[in-house]
Amino acid sequence: MRTVVTSEEEFQRTARRRRVRLARNASGLTLIEVTLVVMIIGILMLLGIPALNGAKKSAEDRSAQASLRIAVTNAKAIRAETDNFADADPTALTKAEPSLRFTVGASLDPKVVSVDNRGSAIVLASRSDSGICYVIGDAANAAGTVYQNLGLARCQASDVAAIPTATPADEHAAVGGDWARGW
Repeated sequence: MRTVVTSEEEFQRTARRRRVRLARNASGLTLIEVTLVVMIIGILMLLGIPALNGAKKSAEDRSAQASLRIAVTNAKAIRAETDNFADADPTALTKAEPSLRFTVGASLDPKVVSVDNRGSAIVLASRSDSGICYVIGDAANAAGTVYQNLGLARCQASDVAAIPTATPADEHAAVGGDWARGW
């Protein structure tokens, strides 16, 4: 049973108790808490954005490298049928892999592969969306499949140095460096 408040003083005391109880049960955030959450989100974004940019560049580079691997695999298949790379020209490679464009000119993007078929050797080049020119070569010699990273240089297979006659010493191709065993 509720008691009826009779005096003004008692009314004020009861109202004060209710306000204290409500304040304790309030579920809102203070300005300091909101500011702290916004700062933490900002710091996480600052840490995450460079990582995403690095992943994007890596994916762009892998696209050009994948195009070259597909192209050299098709060139090797043509060589297996004809005993030389001379028949692995842009027309034959396009028939073998229609998803890529093959040219004797310069490559401007990952889906365009520059071709230089030198009879007993083939050199293929492709520019990634990040601007790096990757080169892959294969010859009927002890070197096997070799790789180059030309960096931002012109991306034309016919401009690339001759394939080595022995396996390259370098495991990974340095930017602007010589042939290597991998990218």
